[in-house]
Amino acid sequence: MKLKELFDKYTFDDIVPFIKEIITDNPDSLPDFRMAFDELRMMKPSDENSEDVLIKDFLDKNGNILANPVCWHLGYSWDECLAKHVVIDNDYPLDDRYVLAGCLWEMTFYGFSSMPDDEAEISFSIPKELKNKYDKALYRLQLSHWKHTTPRRYRWKGHSLCTDIDYHERGNKNRSKRKRDYRVECRENFLRKHSQRENFILKLTRCGAFKREEVEYLHQVDEGQYFPYTSRTWDESKRIDYILESINKYQNVDFLQFDDAIICLRASSEYPVTEDEKEKLLVGLPKSLKAIPIKIGLGTKESMMQEVEMMLFLNVIK
Repeated sequence: MKLKELFDKYTFDDIVPFIKEIITDNPDSLPDFRMAFDELRMMKPSDENSEDVLIKDFLDKNGNILANPVCWHLGYSWDECLAKHVVIDNDYPLDDRYVLAGCLWEMTFYGFSSMPDDEAEISFSIPKELKNKYDKALYRLQLSHWKHTTPRRYRWKGHSLCTDIDYHERGNKNRSKRKRDYRVECRENFLRKHSQRENFILKLTRCGAFKREEVEYLHQVDEGQYFPYTSRTWDESKRIDYILESINKYQNVDFLQFDDAIICLRASSEYPVTEDEKEKLLVGLPKSLKAIPIKIGLGTKESMMQEVEMMLFLNVIK
């Protein structure tokens, strides 16, 4: 049986119990798996002939079935994966839903969508592509620390922050060097945290959903969580219902532990989010989420086509 046939045979609810067993360390990602599953169901398999998907290593030493199997030869291209035949090692009688959940988990290892992201994360190790002032400060700090701790003969020429594999920094450092490393580590953590928050602010402002002064307080929040939702309906009239179902049915979060929320809805300029859709979303949100203050803004993201993306920021204010 081809992998595409497995996706067509079952609904996402059929494999939810198996997915939950796999993602015990990150149960909040269930809506992301739903989005990927629905995208794969709508996708057309590639016409290219490729090797089979081999399902193996699904039993522990006692013969019990593990939470997820090892799926060999899946590859990176989703349309090519869908065209592959699924072969189970030793013809062991496994539940098709278990196999499908394992394949879905493997296919989403590098992301929950095959669609290009116009805001893909950029590595901060390349200076000319740094995105904000915190990224730049972090790079300068790491570069300075690297130069002070790595002898010149062990540095890779033309590759900043890269060290020869033969070099091992001395383990027994004196007190001043330990204090230096601790200060650098604290500063790095600070810059990484604020770099992430600055990137969130840029996302919210560059799409036109908010003014900077409305969301700049994100730098002062004590802690927060970010949840992205994207509809996969290929039907403009159902996209808000899809988002609401992802939140109400699959998202397991105690919203009352947060002090406020920011919601950003983004769609293409050809299919913008209407005021009726905005009101429909606010009415359909969970009661616990509506119990805290909510800021909502409408922005533009051309790559969404007929779909809509919702970014949910939950914050604990200091």
